[in-house]
Amino acid sequence: MSPIHVGFLPKSPGTVVAPTRAYVPGKNFWGAITASLVPRLFDAPTPSDFTTVGGDIGNCLGFSYFYLSDTQRIFTPSYQSGCLKWADLPDVEFRSTFLDSRLSTSISETGAAEDGGLHEIEFIRHRIGSPAAGVQGVFLCGVVWLRPDSTIAGKTLVAEDERLRLEAGESSPDLLESLAVGGERNYGFGRIRPSRLSEPLRQQLEEMWPTEPDTPFSLNGALLGHAVYREDVPFRGQVEVIASREYPRGHNRSYEAPGAAISIGGHYFIPGTSVTTGLQPSYNKLGQVYWQEA
Repeated sequence: MSPIHVGFLPKSPGTVVAPTRAYVPGKNFWGAITASLVPRLFDAPTPSDFTTVGGDIGNCLGFSYFYLSDTQRIFTPSYQSGCLKWADLPDVEFRSTFLDSRLSTSISETGAAEDGGLHEIEFIRHRIGSPAAGVQGVFLCGVVWLRPDSTIAGKTLVAEDERLRLEAGESSPDLLESLAVGGERNYGFGRIRPSRLSEPLRQQLEEMWPTEPDTPFSLNGALLGHAVYREDVPFRGQVEVIASREYPRGHNRSYEAPGAAISIGGHYFIPGTSVTTGLQPSYNKLGQVYWQEA
């Protein structure tokens, strides 16, 4: 894994710091798999190929949110006694361990820094520790839900040996290989590769998420995905606006301006929030929580 930057909007005007989420939402994995798979299926992919394959992936697969792990613990957030913790680590300690930042600036033709060009990018470290205490890798842990008898671009999708492969002749591409999630990929950020889980972590993941994304579950702890905010639901945690950059709609060449349109998704309880409600929660295919009447 390389460092990862998962940015989020909206950002305060004049802010030079681009913060990162300390987890990877399911939507980022859907986008990463689409972006990686299409060039492996088509010699000269077109925008419609990305649209078609992305739709097939959304129909076949579901993605939980993915959280950081040191191979011993999965660092999911929760608000305890008014304070945010990640597993058993206070927020400050967690961030000092797993997050870092880098400064950069735009340089003019004269070699001088451009006005307003200074910015700071926060990112998830891919290694933690120190030379004295030892260095270890950081992992992302979550689940991928697979619908039976799935096909992508007319090719059968099979799960075998902890891999997701398309039966596409000799190539048989693995959907989990060659992925890059998040932003700042021009800096080399976001590169990840699959790794085998230890049995204790596997059991923990099975306890955290249901076997199917739309299966109702008992909400005994903090939210593990964004959940639509409701005024009638008491909560302990935070609410944020979810916004994302999308392709503009309304004209035939929208693919020429990726990210030009900002989509506002509304107000959501953030992961780690605890709620008190008689509503029945379920996950959608992007790992977000939605409510149903019990």
